[in-house]
Amino acid sequence: MRSFSRFLFFLLAALVVINLILPIHYGLPYPDQLGPTFDDAIRGRYIKYIDDEQVRLVLVGDSALDASVDASLLSAATETPSYVIAIPGSISAFWYLAIKNLILNTKKKTDHVVVFFRDTILTLPNFHVNGGYIHELDEYATSSEEILIERAYLNFMNPIEKWALTWFPLYGSRQQITTSVDYYVRNMLPSLLLDCHGDCTERADAVVFQADQMRQEFRADALANEQDILYTRDATNFEARVGDSFLPEIIRLTRENGIRLILVHERTLLFPAAAAEPKALQEYKHALAEYLKAEGVPLIDFSYDPRLPRTTLLTSST
Repeated sequence: MRSFSRFLFFLLAALVVINLILPIHYGLPYPDQLGPTFDDAIRGRYIKYIDDEQVRLVLVGDSALDASVDASLLSAATETPSYVIAIPGSISAFWYLAIKNLILNTKKKTDHVVVFFRDTILTLPNFHVNGGYIHELDEYATSSEEILIERAYLNFMNPIEKWALTWFPLYGSRQQITTSVDYYVRNMLPSLLLDCHGDCTERADAVVFQADQMRQEFRADALANEQDILYTRDATNFEARVGDSFLPEIIRLTRENGIRLILVHERTLLFPAAAAEPKALQEYKHALAEYLKAEGVPLIDFSYDPRLPRTTLLTSST
């Protein structure tokens, strides 16, 4: 019993010391704010290109958009300067930030914004916003993103998690700790043997683990497993999810700035035909179409358009 008490004392002491050191080490405020912290360094090259080329049509989406649309050919065919902002692995949070912080910050607003999406992603504000995606979001976010923090993070936290994030740095710093440990595990030995300080490991990872090096069936299976969340009962409940999603904000921002918003449902290979879709997904898509019709937002559905051959499609965003 005495040994256990001594162990418990040292454990608690260690936790106190660690929680005092972590905010100093990572430069975090204490008590910490809820949700991730972003800065004002957004990707200005998008804004510069839109201004320099006087772009009138901007397409926003994920890697499926990047693989499907050639902006130069589109510009020639429509006689309208066009530009594609395709963010791999992105979802509605990215598209909301791209519209708010990039497209609306150009000298002259574009005429049209076309958002490419698939299935229930438009009303899943917490999908692809944690882990490494936080760093990606930071490239499109400003230091003040109340709506993003609320809808992508706070709405999905319980009171205990909110308390831990605010007052318990060991929990709030878990992402930074994981990143640091991962860096040292991967780079300690190469740094001792080679004068590259981790750079060579990063380059090797990029070459060995690039998407083109992976067997496509394994890649497809991994993507399919990841996107199971898109078809859960909660995700397919359009009425319950739309109010707290980024879709109303995307519609509001474009409407208030005189930009015509168009939504395009991408074609995927997940279901061979519309009849093979889960009933819940069919009901979701119907509710989405009715909602957009009431909002005056055009919806183009390429889900099963026969003009798009299977050989040019992606099963998911990467």
